[in-house]
Amino acid sequence: MKTKNKADKRISKNILKVIFFPVYLFMLLYAFIQEKIAYSIRLKLSLRYTGILLRTVLGAGLIVILVYGGFRIQGTVKQDYLEIQKILSMASSGFSELETYSREHQTPLRIYESNQQTLMATDQNLREYGSEYWLGLAKDQGNIYVSINRDFEIAGISGRMIIFSNIQDEITDILFIARIMLFVFVPSLFLALIAIALSGRGIFEPIGEMTQTVKGISEQNLNLRLNVGGSKNELKELALTFNEMMNRIEDQYNRQKQFVSDASHELRTPIAVIQGYAVMLDRWGKNDQEVLQESITAIKNEAGNMQELIDKLLFLARHDNSTLAYQKEEFSLTEMLLEVIKETQIIDSGHQINDELNQEISMFGDRNLMKQACRIFMDNAMKYTPAGGQITVCLSKEGESIAISIKDTGAGMTNEELKHIFDRFYRSDQSRTKDRGGYGLGLAIAKIIILGHNGRITVRSKVGEGSEFIILLS
Repeated sequence: MKTKNKADKRISKNILKVIFFPVYLFMLLYAFIQEKIAYSIRLKLSLRYTGILLRTVLGAGLIVILVYGGFRIQGTVKQDYLEIQKILSMASSGFSELETYSREHQTPLRIYESNQQTLMATDQNLREYGSEYWLGLAKDQGNIYVSINRDFEIAGISGRMIIFSNIQDEITDILFIARIMLFVFVPSLFLALIAIALSGRGIFEPIGEMTQTVKGISEQNLNLRLNVGGSKNELKELALTFNEMMNRIEDQYNRQKQFVSDASHELRTPIAVIQGYAVMLDRWGKNDQEVLQESITAIKNEAGNMQELIDKLLFLARHDNSTLAYQKEEFSLTEMLLEVIKETQIIDSGHQINDELNQEISMFGDRNLMKQACRIFMDNAMKYTPAGGQITVCLSKEGESIAISIKDTGAGMTNEELKHIFDRFYRSDQSRTKDRGGYGLGLAIAKIIILGHNGRITVRSKVGEGSEFIILLS
């Protein structure tokens, strides 16, 4: 039995060497390239496509060989079995007809009685094969056999019969087909590699152009954009997405530059005033009480203005850095608006302030920040409404939304001004605002607060008829 097992292993190894060894070497080389060699995305993609092609062709080739070889071997074994069964059914006595068939067709036979005594053996070299399993594999003198173990009965004698079908010709044909497939496969794979490399070159040319463009983008030329003319599908989508990102970055960069410039400009004036009064104090203020008091008052005012500006800049910086914290709680919006109106009436006696707060409405939010936002809208209304004008504050509930309206009868704004009123450091019509104070940051801060409460702001304004700011909170 050990001899039989060794022979089976030798047969399997020979078949594997002829069919799979070249492929195995190629797969090892492919794996080595992927593992050890540093390569670009283009080469990596080509190797991946090559791997897919290799697995597909190998799979298809193996299926063809196995199906073809299986049918050929099955046909030979079936023919021998049917012929022997026919002889058995027609034989009247003895095994002479079986021996004749065995010699003529080179199909060795072994026949045993039920007590394992050998009745006939046409090939003594194969005596170790086929006695245990109904199907087996054997080799003798360069021939390969498939053995079938079956029961038989003839002339009153019953037992087991092992048929050895010679499949050497079929194996030879299978190996021949395998060699042809390998012969065709190698140059085909080489041509496929060239085709994949050439196609990859066309695909990655736009990426190379994009890379060069991106390398050229710097602080001095943020306006550079990727060319989407030669790109298609995902590359075009990538280029468009990158361009949109660069648009946002350039816009934010320009806003930041403008912000720094405006902040520097706003700080320059109070610092210059303080320096001027400090010089004046140094020269004459020591002995002149009037100059001393004027300088102290001016320095205090400008320091207060600087403190106010710095507080607003810090608020905007916390928002930009996502560190602005909202202390949200349930509070009475009606009560908070009444406080704003009362405090405004104390400091402003030149306007008629009306309220239409006819119902108790509460909300969940940061009370202090919401009060700050409403004060900003009230201050804005006071600045641009002439003395004697009216400011009306309304509060209502529209379905699930809360509406706060602050309406004035002031100068109003043009459509162009409405586009920029929430921009930082923007002040509408400098000729009308130069004596009204402010830094153009209030409405920007108010917008941040409202958006932080999942709200939105609608503005209605007409030149000469006033403006209305409507805050909608959900």
